[in-house]
Amino acid sequence: MAVQVMAVKGIDAQQIEAFNKGYREAPSNFTLGIDGRSIWEGRGLGNLGKVGPWSLGGQAMEKPTRDFSVQIGSWREVGDALGVVGADDRIEPIEAAMLGLASCVSEAITLTCAARGVPLEGLEANAHVDVDPGPITGAKEPADWDNTMKSVRVDVTVKGDLSAQDRAVVEDGAKRSPVHYMFSKTGLLTTEFHYGK
Repeated sequence: MAVQVMAVKGIDAQQIEAFNKGYREAPSNFTLGIDGRSIWEGRGLGNLGKVGPWSLGGQAMEKPTRDFSVQIGSWREVGDALGVVGADDRIEPIEAAMLGLASCVSEAITLTCAARGVPLEGLEANAHVDVDPGPITGAKEPADWDNTMKSVRVDVTVKGDLSAQDRAVVEDGAKRSPVHYMFSKTGLLTTEFHYGK
């Protein structure tokens, strides 16, 4: 039995093609319904973020093992400055958005490279945004974000001996990220690629 060589360690490109074949035959069976919710914890800026349930092709996919929660809120220093009693450090919602953007870009690039036989030796995506808190606290109006929120930036660093054609595949992969697409519709997103060995 021949051993399959994987361009990207841990991803079977033949299985990706089998998945795509099934998708081409009945795309609506593969539509993902994705939810997230945030439940205020009753004091301060604390929220409990929960994912799911999710659906595949309109069918609910509920599993006890998919009960993920994360404490969402703000940084202790911000809470202290705003007068939040008992402020503590939590993942800030904007950080969660940047993490989601960077992670989705990384996954999309990885899958695209695996499917097209591009060998990755290393990959990192970093998302960044500068935010003026004035509209959040009420010191400014939300329309002020048009003046202060100028860009969301994603820097993708790829390691490996990649040809120009391989690099084009990497860059195409980033565009296949649904979160990248959502951010790109704002007109604020810039994506830069850095290559090294």
